[in-house]
Amino acid sequence: MSKRRDVQGRITSLNEIRTIMESMKNLSMMEIRKLARYHAAQQQVVNSIRQAFNTVRRHYAPDLLTQDGPPVFLLLGSERGFCGAYNEQLIEMLKQQPGQQQAPVIGIGARLQAPLLQVHADAICLPGAAVADEVTPALTRAVATLNHLRQQQGPLRVEVIYLDPDSHQPRCLPALPALETETKAGPEPLINLPPLRLLGELLEHYLFALTNAWFLAALVAENQRRIQHLDQAGHHLERQIDELGKRRNSLRQEEIIEEIEVILLSAESISAPGMKL
Repeated sequence: MSKRRDVQGRITSLNEIRTIMESMKNLSMMEIRKLARYHAAQQQVVNSIRQAFNTVRRHYAPDLLTQDGPPVFLLLGSERGFCGAYNEQLIEMLKQQPGQQQAPVIGIGARLQAPLLQVHADAICLPGAAVADEVTPALTRAVATLNHLRQQQGPLRVEVIYLDPDSHQPRCLPALPALETETKAGPEPLINLPPLRLLGELLEHYLFALTNAWFLAALVAENQRRIQHLDQAGHHLERQIDELGKRRNSLRQEEIIEEIEVILLSAESISAPGMKL
């Protein structure tokens, strides 16, 4: 009896864990739906500002921005767990980048901190965003840290490493927009501000919109990975529950057989010759 009760207690515990995991998965699915709307709109803003910036730069200052300068790597990791090897993939992408050993590294996300510090002991670790409403505070902290590094070390080339939600692979992209080349440059745009001032304001808006888009994309990828990981863990729990259920039934059958044997032995002893009723 005690063994069967132990097995039943284990089954109850696993069912409770599975219920919690299902709730976590549902929350991640709801967050992805909300983030998908934000991310799509933000990406349209990024594309519009990039097009306007490149149009003005192509005609007025084609050599304004270059990709020279020492790099600083910004890794957008996970704030919560149950994401599998999410953060490890980002670190592997970082290891492939030239100059990463000497470059400043900023890690975003509580779960990224421990594995990142094992590779880069001097890495700066900041809390990330668990939900869409926390993206702006996380972005503000990252920008303040980048500005502090720039004041200490001068101009830096920002490289962002994050997990792309479409390809599910880590990417390393520069923050500065590349000058797009076109066969037809088109007519010179009519502007009311001096070109350098206009480009500076466009670049400020572009970097803000782009980093927002990256943070949102990373959060989408994190929730996607969490759903995938919880699905796999849920299937594993179901197999364990099924095996324990079979074990419980087997123990119950053994108990029934023992009870029948006791009844039969009692009946034999009662019906034995010379037995007084």
